[in-house]
Amino acid sequence: AICHDLDHMGLNNSFHLRADTPMGILSSASGTQSVLEVHHCKMALEILSNSQYNVFQGLPKESMQRAFKTMIDCILATDMAKHNDLLKSFGEASADESSSTFKEVVLKMIIHTADLSNVTKPFDVARQWGIAVTEEFHRQGDLEAEKGLPVAPMFDRSKSKLAKDQMGFIDFVALQHYTVLAKWNPNLQPLLDNVKANREHWRQILEQHQSLDPTNPSAPAKSK
Repeated sequence: AICHDLDHMGLNNSFHLRADTPMGILSSASGTQSVLEVHHCKMALEILSNSQYNVFQGLPKESMQRAFKTMIDCILATDMAKHNDLLKSFGEASADESSSTFKEVVLKMIIHTADLSNVTKPFDVARQWGIAVTEEFHRQGDLEAEKGLPVAPMFDRSKSKLAKDQMGFIDFVALQHYTVLAKWNPNLQPLLDNVKANREHWRQILEQHQSLDPTNPSAPAKSK
């Protein structure tokens, strides 16, 4: 978990690939779209190559190799492009929870779940995370515009709406993810409940903003 976003520079995989950054070019040449995740793995391995920081060095050779492989697999699994594939693998592997495959997949799910967890926090905390992530997206959008690259609505300061974007993420990613987890283990139901509660908060905020927007045809007319 500590290593999964090492040296993240606030630009997503799509940007690196479309802008032909050195990391993007290298990833394209090596046949992977997981630009950042591979970089995070590289940084983690570089740190752990120093015996002063190698937390695995006390393990037998075979166990150490397995630990490194597990770490790399878990970091690579945080690529959002692999989200649906991971959920599918989890559903299939959970049919036999005693299998080694399930243990491998559930570790990936744990890291990925933690990576998405800002929407499971109390709303005041989730809101701050939402603001921070949105600003990161907007900065990428600004850079894309400077480079003449297409800017997706969520990354465009003039089009992006915090409440609407957060609801979109919850609807298309978080609800499905945490529903699967809660169905697998009912003890995780509070996470799903928080996601739903936060969505309702965002819906109310969006509705309030729309009611105050003079360009919105459904907004109440101001009295003269």
